[in-house]
Amino acid sequence: MRLISYNILDGGEGRADPLAEVILAQHADIVVLIEADDPIVLDRIANRLGMDCVAGVGRSDTSAILSRWPIRESVNHGLLRPAISRSLLEATIVDPEGRPWVVGAVHLPAGAAEADEARREPELAELLKIFWRHRSEHQRHIIAGDFNSNAPSQKVDPARCKPRTQEQWKQNGEMLPRRVIQNMLDAGYRDTFLEVAPQIAAVAGTFSTQFPGQRVDYIFGHGFTAGQLSGAWIEQDRLAKYCSDHFPVGVEIRAGEVS
Repeated sequence: MRLISYNILDGGEGRADPLAEVILAQHADIVVLIEADDPIVLDRIANRLGMDCVAGVGRSDTSAILSRWPIRESVNHGLLRPAISRSLLEATIVDPEGRPWVVGAVHLPAGAAEADEARREPELAELLKIFWRHRSEHQRHIIAGDFNSNAPSQKVDPARCKPRTQEQWKQNGEMLPRRVIQNMLDAGYRDTFLEVAPQIAAVAGTFSTQFPGQRVDYIFGHGFTAGQLSGAWIEQDRLAKYCSDHFPVGVEIRAGEVS
């Protein structure tokens, strides 16, 4: 199974076809879209991909999950949970062998300041509470999207970041907060890109496409062994640089057995 996560920036208005081209090039079975706020653009992308689609309209933006396999059920946690300020969508997808793939699409608050990380922490705690059932039942699942936070393992060069991020880095005492991603790891989730390509993950960026100094877009897996992760990547070609302010990230997972 190949899955990508892609923040398409403000609904992707006027960019539906090039966004679809970027996604098609990833040969994905499942696609997580963040900031999929324009239903016309989302419908056009889904039609171009020939995928089933479900959208979760949150309090300030929309996350969507697209799949070339049937989507059996979905839950829009972004509207059900007041603690979620942006969007959080969950879907169960059934592959041709009848195996379920549970996928979460999340968008956490933006910003590189300590106050921004403090806003993200309770929302992440709510996310972990929502997906606790899957962890307790040892059900493999994936949580992907724009976490707007930095990995503990990443070597962030502020000179490669947006000017606003550079300012916040200085205000934070020349550091960027990383607690949110550490909390995901502490809960037993695998940072799939880090597992597959640790040296690249330490320096690669997904945001922004003009100043790619931070990796804030992640695909986390739970219930999968490291051996089942057969590939991971960040698409940074010219079209991807034009289409959004985020690069898409991808992972390939062999189905195997639940760990």
